[in-house]
Amino acid sequence: MTVAGNPHLAVAPARAGAPLDQAGTAAAAVLVHGRDQDELVMLDVARRLGLPGVAYVLPVAAGGSWYPGRYFDPADVNQPHLDWALEAVAAAIGQARRGGFPDQRIVVGGFSQGACLVAELIARRPAPFAGAAVLTGCRLGPREQQVTTAAQAGLPMFFSCGRDDPWVRLADVRASAEAFRRAGASVVFEVSAEREHRIGDDAVAGLRRLLAGAAAA
Repeated sequence: MTVAGNPHLAVAPARAGAPLDQAGTAAAAVLVHGRDQDELVMLDVARRLGLPGVAYVLPVAAGGSWYPGRYFDPADVNQPHLDWALEAVAAAIGQARRGGFPDQRIVVGGFSQGACLVAELIARRPAPFAGAAVLTGCRLGPREQQVTTAAQAGLPMFFSCGRDDPWVRLADVRASAEAFRRAGASVVFEVSAEREHRIGDDAVAGLRRLLAGAAAA
């Protein structure tokens, strides 16, 4: 079921890489861009990954942003946009599934706003994905209002954040990573020296490792 009036569902996800329905395609990746961005950011990530056997599904936010407030705002500040955004990411995952990929060969990743959405979706709707990459992001809302992180059954997760990122607090990323670890995820958490709010080479490398695992599944 979709959320009524969802503007993000009016924008078809971009596609890149190998065809979804092509025999021999190793894995699928659903990659979610950040605020004031579009699919071009994740198309560049796909290029930097250099993995020809991966099919990419790239959801696109209507108007360039998934929700209007900051990630730490109370939930009602970002509604109904948050529900719309989560539904759009879930729909992109559904596209990969309909392309013939089981969850065990799908990696879900995002940057900034997109990373927060990935963390939030998986916390609420766990699935046996091949991996999840949370690149400079964390759970949404004040910690005391966050929905309890559901059991994750060994989900491989990669978290990264710059020590001095100007938009996302390192402590919040660390807290989310620890919550997923306590819930049973297999978490790798890396702190970079990156000072700009962007997807650095170390973040791309972490995502590449998850995709390599998915391709081998």
